[in-house]
Amino acid sequence: MSKTTVLFVCPDNALLGPLAEAYLNHSHAGFARAFSAGIAPARAIHDAVPKLLASRRLGTDGLAPKSIEVFLQPHAPVPDRVVYLADMAMVDEPVAWQSHTRAHVWDIAGCVAFPQSLSAAAEYFRRIRLLIDQAAVPDPARDLEKGSQTANLCAAI
Repeated sequence: MSKTTVLFVCPDNALLGPLAEAYLNHSHAGFARAFSAGIAPARAIHDAVPKLLASRRLGTDGLAPKSIEVFLQPHAPVPDRVVYLADMAMVDEPVAWQSHTRAHVWDIAGCVAFPQSLSAAAEYFRRIRLLIDQAAVPDPARDLEKGSQTANLCAAI
């Protein structure tokens, strides 16, 4: 069975995306692989990311803000799922994605994607973990719900 490829997209790829990427890659490594990107990438990862990941014994290796443009290139892996983590416009999908990729919106942070405190960042991470864990467990009733936030994220799991 091939792994489900998930691309997490957030405004700056400094907090939400890296947290989701690290958590999915660790918690469901045998079934899914995750990447993250931002529309306007920050210069560095948010200070809360290493602290929050360390609290779960997760590393930060390979985490750095990346542009969505990297994943829109013809040679980039085509994601099975694209998950938008904030209140933001969706990107124009490349032709290769149009018959293959499903988009989901998990409005983790609303319009305030950059928290002012570690406790706010921890709450965002809690929401991300909850939605990833829910999405990774098949639930036919939930998957049929129209507008479900978690339906079909990791259908291959």
